[in-house]
Amino acid sequence: MVVNLPPQFHEKEAELKKAKTIEEKISILEEMLAIMPKHKSSEKLQALLKSKISKYKKMLEEQVKTKKKSPVPVIQKEGSGQIVICGPPNSGKSTLLSKLTKAIPEIGDYPFTTKMPIPGMMDYQDIKIQLVDTPSLSLEFTENWVGDILRKADSLIFLFDISSDYILEEIEEALKVLEKFKIKEENTFKFNKNIIWVGNKIDLPESKDIKEIFLEFYSDKINELITISAKNYENFDLLKEKMFLSLDIIRIYTKIPGKPPDLENPYTLKKNTKVIELAEIIHKELVKNFKYARLWRNGKDKVIIAGRDYILQDKDIIEIHG
Repeated sequence: MVVNLPPQFHEKEAELKKAKTIEEKISILEEMLAIMPKHKSSEKLQALLKSKISKYKKMLEEQVKTKKKSPVPVIQKEGSGQIVICGPPNSGKSTLLSKLTKAIPEIGDYPFTTKMPIPGMMDYQDIKIQLVDTPSLSLEFTENWVGDILRKADSLIFLFDISSDYILEEIEEALKVLEKFKIKEENTFKFNKNIIWVGNKIDLPESKDIKEIFLEFYSDKINELITISAKNYENFDLLKEKMFLSLDIIRIYTKIPGKPPDLENPYTLKKNTKVIELAEIIHKELVKNFKYARLWRNGKDKVIIAGRDYILQDKDIIEIHG
């Protein structure tokens, strides 16, 4: 016998295919069950819908149990800045972390390999920058604590697979998660974090054509796209430089009168830091007794006599006199 399903049932079927969360799927399936005619020829379909509802409800219960059992992870900031790697599933976040640091995350060819945040320290010239790998951004699976880690980061790498046939859908969903976490403003392309846009897997031949598709939709929205191969270390020098610049920090070397400067352990400070602010970080007594500072700008031999409010620049050498 023919079931003779009404048009509303097929409309709900289409909605089900687009549903992102388990709660949405359960709600739509229950509506489908209510809409369909109840007679002998529909018994198998009724049983199938009930089975799917039961399966999704069990999945939801497991999610709740897992969230209750799992402690909220906290990553203590270390080094000169913290950059968190985020993005859609299978974009190569764990591979990138492993190649840039000594961290050993689990790496797999399947989505959601990373379950917890994993930190690692990256060497950049004479400083260390902390990188953190995070679970993939997904409306259905990303937990709220991921948003907390992203909000506390100094800047973010948004890493995506530039060889993926589903690149636009994957990026769109990841951006919706950033909206949910209040990192991206709704209905605009504005972010409250420095974002480094990185397309991975340029070692794959299809990446060339798919890059053009990405640029067609996003070239007028992002400042710059960096393309890399995390697998082959391609364009890593450029990526490291952009990461350093995204932190908005400067390195300052100190010098004791009569001795050579310490060029191995710079102070890392925010841009536009004043001489007197550095003095306070070194020792409060330097602030009380401050008279002037002798300063050597990077690459120049001329000595600058600097006062309290003199603005420091990257790689300045400073000798404070009290």
